[in-house]
Amino acid sequence: LQEAPGEPGCSFPRVIAALMFDSDATHLTTSGDAKLWPCYLWFGNESKYRRSKPTHHLCNHVAYFQTLPDNFKDFAAEHCGPRGPSKKLFTHCRRETLHAQWEILLDDDFLAAYQHGIVVECCDGIKRRFYPRIFTYSADYQEKVIISSIRDKGRCPCPQCLILFTDIDCLGTPEDMQRRTELARKDDEEKQRRVKTARDYILKKNLAISSKYVEQQLQDISLTPTDNAFSKRLAPLGLGFNIYLALVVDLLHEFELGVWKSLFLHILRILEAYAKKSGKNVTDILDAR
Repeated sequence: LQEAPGEPGCSFPRVIAALMFDSDATHLTTSGDAKLWPCYLWFGNESKYRRSKPTHHLCNHVAYFQTLPDNFKDFAAEHCGPRGPSKKLFTHCRRETLHAQWEILLDDDFLAAYQHGIVVECCDGIKRRFYPRIFTYSADYQEKVIISSIRDKGRCPCPQCLILFTDIDCLGTPEDMQRRTELARKDDEEKQRRVKTARDYILKKNLAISSKYVEQQLQDISLTPTDNAFSKRLAPLGLGFNIYLALVVDLLHEFELGVWKSLFLHILRILEAYAKKSGKNVTDILDAR
């Protein structure tokens, strides 16, 4: 940013406003079907120790995403013939719905700020030109595949690289780290061409989402025929944004509560078995930690 040419006639210091998004659909009740899908925003310019304290109120509500309404099934059934709408059609519409909402958030005003910055007078009295940049997007796997427009547990299930599903057992090995680097996903022209071709087959030639012509374009790298809002709005700016790199690992999202509980109980059983043989109360050592 500092090496790039500044705005004409502007002498204000240039800084980045680091945007850190987080979304997680949640049920409001244990027995009903009421749910919300909030999107939150933190500014990475703040210290992570301050961001992690709810009392500092540094979390901003950006949006509440809507899902497909219940009456959409009736609407789709009226236009899909005697067989009715397929499951893949509903999945496609859910993806399109989310990205349509993100396209509203990434409006022209946001893109103008993304390119040219916003002048803000800071608390020290100095005016600076802030350039918003999306640093991270934290979500669980189900939301990551929608945001990145890839297939849920497909041939290449990772939102960040093109590692094959059959190679997941190599996780953590030196070969795995090498693959992550060499096979990193890129939101380049080739990927965008594939998606555009697949969408033309669907929207202009009226082919099914699961037709062989669509699959030929998308299946080998687990893409979906979704009009990705991040790719559509930010990639043409030529500033190097890659949505795949923004989808960072978040252990609080990667581990389900039940998975961690089962793992912890298994660890306790191992410690109890060791304690019986050795006579050492290693469980107390774990508690001390």
